[in-house]
Amino acid sequence: MEIKGILFDKDGTLLKFNELWIPIANEVIEELLESIGYKENEALKEKLCDSIGLRNGKIDEKGYLASGTSLDIATAFKRVLPKDMPHLHHWLSERLLHKTRENIENVKPVSNLNLLFSTLNDKDIIVGIATSDDYEITKLCLQQLGIDNAVQFIGTADLYKKKPDSEVVEEFCKKFRLKREEVIIVGDTVIDMQLAKNSNARYGIGVMSGIGSYKELSQLAHFVIPSVDYLIEPNDMFIWELKNIT
Repeated sequence: MEIKGILFDKDGTLLKFNELWIPIANEVIEELLESIGYKENEALKEKLCDSIGLRNGKIDEKGYLASGTSLDIATAFKRVLPKDMPHLHHWLSERLLHKTRENIENVKPVSNLNLLFSTLNDKDIIVGIATSDDYEITKLCLQQLGIDNAVQFIGTADLYKKKPDSEVVEEFCKKFRLKREEVIIVGDTVIDMQLAKNSNARYGIGVMSGIGSYKELSQLAHFVIPSVDYLIEPNDMFIWELKNIT
């Protein structure tokens, strides 16, 4: 069956993860500590970092910073904070958007996305995004990457159930009248590959440009490639067209 649609994860798949999210996470945590009067508390800062999978400047591929939503991160923070913050999720969402604007120069593509998306358009492939991020942050990042006009569907965690729930794939298929077997999921974490499995998408393709390890991705992915550049072979064929996978 012909492939007609691709849903891409955003962070680590289309844009470089560490350059953007490690600085933002540290800045937000520092602001949070200051807002509750614990500005110089390094022990609490370490606990907050650890709660979302940020340890010694490195990202845990299974942590909330890697593939969780803003609500997941807020919930993790609440478990650690010494005082209750009833509106923490709202505060966090606003700060993440603000910090993304402040750090917009760190929104860097993993490869030549304009060429890739132009090629996908020429091949009549419908392109969508399935991310754990919020809508406004996602739009901002896509604009900075210069591909916002090439993306026909944006599925975010504040619009649909979070990955790996299949709702985002179902809505993508419904909007463009696609069958699930005509859709591919591309992402850098095991959550993306679980999304492909849960939604019965044709293929789940893992990319090594983000934070996911080959060991984890290869357990569920049909293909594991260095980056989205490798979706299309030098002979102008898609990678799945060259492989006999059933």
